Amino acid sequence: MWSLYEEIIFRDALIEAVISKANEDDGMLSRTELGNFLFDGIYLRLIDPQGGIWNPGSSWPLEDELRATLSINTTTKKKKTNIYADKEVADGLWRYDYQAGGVAGRNTKMRKAMELKIPLLWFRQEESGDYVPYKIFVISDFPEDGYCLISPDLSLAVAASSESPLERKYALREIKQRLHQPAFRARVISAYETKCAICRLGHGRLLDAAHITADSDESSSTSVTNGLSLCKIHHTAYDINILGIDANYRVHVREDILKEKDGPMLLHGIQEMDQSEIWVPFYESKKPDKERLNARFVEFSDQT
Repeated sequence: MWSLYEEIIFRDALIEAVISKANEDDGMLSRTELGNFLFDGIYLRLIDPQGGIWNPGSSWPLEDELRATLSINTTTKKKKTNIYADKEVADGLWRYDYQAGGVAGRNTKMRKAMELKIPLLWFRQEESGDYVPYKIFVISDFPEDGYCLISPDLSLAVAASSESPLERKYALREIKQRLHQPAFRARVISAYETKCAICRLGHGRLLDAAHITADSDESSSTSVTNGLSLCKIHHTAYDINILGIDANYRVHVREDILKEKDGPMLLHGIQEMDQSEIWVPFYESKKPDKERLNARFVEFSDQT
């Protein structure tokens, strides 16, 4: 069996590979991909074929047995017989219910992950049916109530219970962002068919989900309608008001930037986008919110 250190190294490398693979496209992977994932020359099952907790057994192709649960998943399916209450709780952490029947069985290795403080994968299903992968830790559990709490970071989870209001506020904000941003990105990039709304660049790793109403604003939202799929250069240009987008989906480049003389990136990547129209999703329910666009465009206009 691996040493604990070796197992953590393996888990970190595998989790990084899974998230990297998802981000090659829209940030999600299908159940088929998770059932046969190529890692280091070996195909591995990363998700339980039926339940929510995956503890690889003797049929797993690696010789070394894992000490704790490898992955958990949360589906979007709503059934009358659904007895699980996986949900975000008030302090920014996520509640994950143990498998029914007490804390024994598959739940034993979930609690082991908490004791050893080792990372595991969490696959969170979106409406499309595909899954957004997260690296998470089990940070506390409530066996008498049949659930545990998960967090994207151990140190943040500790800080979230700090007596310092500032430290606690920062930690909770970071936890919420790490929980929401991957799913927000996946929904937005998927809605825009994995391309930049401004230049149509179609490489997933070069795309971001830009907030129209800033994430730091209390009126912000994780809805697709508060997002734009933008390549990294146009995302930054949008954030720092080099360019703005009005409620009619038209791009405006700042006047001083239009007058600049520089290389081909500025000319073709920014200046030539002026007065062009962004590409938006077909469905109204996924198009950018015009009120949010207008409010954001007013900010841009006030600074130009």
